[in-house]
Parts: sequence; structure tokens; C-alpha cells
Amino acid sequence: MKGRTFLALAAVVLAIAGLTFDTHASSDSELLVVRLSGGDDRPKFSFTEEELRALPQVKVATATEFTDGVVEFEGPLARDVLAAADLGPAELARLVAANDYSIEVPVTDFQNYDVIMALEADGNKLSRRDKGPIWVIYPLDDHTELQDPSYTIRLVWQLTTVELR
Repeated sequence: MKGRTFLALAAVVLAIAGLTFDTHASSDSELLVVRLSGGDDRPKFSFTEEELRALPQVKVATATEFTDGVVEFEGPLARDVLAAADLGPAELARLVAANDYSIEVPVTDFQNYDVIMALEADGNKLSRRDKGPIWVIYPLDDHTELQDPSYTIRLVWQLTTVELR
């Protein structure tokens, strides 16, 4: 009984802090929103974790300045996510993180490189603590031109929204 009381108290504390237990998250909750820029009334497509995992999964092994050595990331290709959202052609994608960090990237990045929306790192599901549940990963080690700070800032973790223009 004491353990159950502790968990209930911990859940209240986390709720006040705006956090949740990953294991208690609703399986049908939206994990990622892809929408056209211009406001909340514009067309959008919401993905659950299951829907993102239903897309073909790709592995990208790369080192980043945020990891210790090479990590094998896995998730759907960004271009496949945009195609599944089916909102039409776009030139720019504004990637928005849970903390409101955002950056605009050319959609051609997703066509020219195997950029993924990583859900796992080294076989482990990404949690918020591990920069998840979605971390945008470029194949930095596969292309010398990507080994530049202008691409490092595109590695958006805790991705929540992609706005297309």
C-alpha cells in the first residue's frame, strides 16, 4: 500500500510540473503534428507513436555533439512522415520542440539525405530525458557537408510539430 501511495503522490507532483510517466501515456495520444503554417485553422495531420512506428523504420548510425560516440538511431524517414501527412508540396519545414525551440529547414534536406525522426537510440525507446520521444537526426557521419554547425542546430529533440510553408 505504501508503494501505491508513493506512486500516486509522485504522479501528482509530476502532473503539477507538467510531466507524465512515459509508461502511462495514452497509446492513442498525438505525438507529432504536421500542419500548414498560418494558424491553428490550417489543415493538419496528427501522428500517434503507433502510426509513426507503422511507417518503414530506418537506422542511422552517427555521432553528434550531444552523444557519446556513434549511436544507432531508428525511426521513420522525415520525407515518409511528410508524405503520409499528405498536405501537399512545401519548400520549408519549421521544426518545433516541446520547449518552443524552432528552426526552419529546407524540405530538400529530407529529399537529399536520410533524415529520420528517431524514436529509438541503440535499441531503446527515446524518453523525454533522452531527447525524445522524437529526435530529428541527420546522417552526419555519412556526408562531410553535414558536419557543420548549420546542421547541428537542425537536430531538434523533443519534436512536437512540423509546420510546412
